[in-house]
Amino acid sequence: MTAARPRDVGGTLDLAWWSEDPERWDLLRFEAAHDAADLPLDRWSKDRQDVLEALVLAPGPIDHDFARFLLEQEVWFHRHCRGCSHTIEIAALLLAEHRRPGDVRHLWEAILTSFDTWGCLPHQLLLACGATEHTLSYVTGSDHGQRDDLLGYLHKLQAVTGDDVAALAARRRRHYTDILRELDAVPERDDDR
Repeated sequence: MTAARPRDVGGTLDLAWWSEDPERWDLLRFEAAHDAADLPLDRWSKDRQDVLEALVLAPGPIDHDFARFLLEQEVWFHRHCRGCSHTIEIAALLLAEHRRPGDVRHLWEAILTSFDTWGCLPHQLLLACGATEHTLSYVTGSDHGQRDDLLGYLHKLQAVTGDDVAALAARRRRHYTDILRELDAVPERDDDR
């Protein structure tokens, strides 16, 4: 099942259509379901994956609220289905690119979603709002419900500058763009053989 996925003249996903109207985002909202074998799934994960992959290929950053929305949906998806898909990291990267202090709570929530997300998401993205000291200062003054746990963990991370975190995010974005472009270049297999 997929939502309407407008495409431009070249057949690529029309990102402006998705980002210009927040009411359209509901087409990408997490919706818990189960398949015939009673395995958990998200009805709209494929559409969200298509949008996230198109966004990581496009020059960034994207609309901040849209990036936060997409990460929230990925967190719900990963809580329901477990495991770790590349989509949650792409969503985290798109949000981290904004380098806003308040986003540390959303990135922390993504990392804590499951054992798998803890292991696959780059923890240094927590410092995306402007290096170690700036992030520690922000979290110390916040009313975040897990402030003490987050502060304790941030103190364990290697100190980095904002440029270090921006370089990490750029490398991870390049990683995904390289993979996606390579997959686009692979000719489709003829199943009739």
